[in-house]
Amino acid sequence: MISTSFREAGTRRVRRAATPLIACAAIASLAGCAGQKLTRTGFIPPETYAQMSHTKDHTDDLIYVDPNMDVARYHTVMIEPVVWQPVAKAPKLSPKAEARMTAAFQKELGEALGHDFRVLPVGDCGACTDVIRVRAAITNIRRSKWYYNAIPVVAGFAAGAAGGGMPPVPPPAPGGASEELVASDAATGEALVAVATYNNGMPWNALGQWLPYAHARRAFHLASLLLDEQFRKEKKKEQAAQAVASSAN
Repeated sequence: MISTSFREAGTRRVRRAATPLIACAAIASLAGCAGQKLTRTGFIPPETYAQMSHTKDHTDDLIYVDPNMDVARYHTVMIEPVVWQPVAKAPKLSPKAEARMTAAFQKELGEALGHDFRVLPVGDCGACTDVIRVRAAITNIRRSKWYYNAIPVVAGFAAGAAGGGMPPVPPPAPGGASEELVASDAATGEALVAVATYNNGMPWNALGQWLPYAHARRAFHLASLLLDEQFRKEKKKEQAAQAVASSAN
């Protein structure tokens, strides 16, 4: 038979573990979920947006790839300055914050595409034959709010110390960003690849819960990689088709 003192001790341990979880749930309901999602601002031409769809590997994103694109033609990209084109309910950015965020996205695009293409300054492609013109927009953004996130983070440590593990409630204001991107033939203007994507802060990225735009910067990084990934996939398809054709001859 279990003693009363043992049962009471067990109850106290459960209460200690549950208290942080309750606090997390309460702060999450008060702060609300400032999650990002796909946007449609008109930055991507409507006729292109209508052809975009979810893919097997990226079920949360919308992607269009020109089925007739000859990606082997292109060795150069020209990245236009990233713009801030917010959806209706996006937060208002100060000029300083807007400049920082667009510059951060611009840098990520250059680094991601620079692995597979030569990157040219804007307006420096001459006749622009066989050049890809990349345009990108930040369409929504949320900053991390440490004063909301502090309670879940501290509660996680408390729950772990009590043997209850990390709380199931993620930080309520982790931040993130939404983006729309279009890569087109610089000479003809024909859309080659278009991407609408977003990313919210992840609970495991502890530093991002404290730094205002850390998760937004991560979203820019992932969006840039996603765009480059489409060109890499098409290049692999073309190389595979050429290999099959060569073996058949």
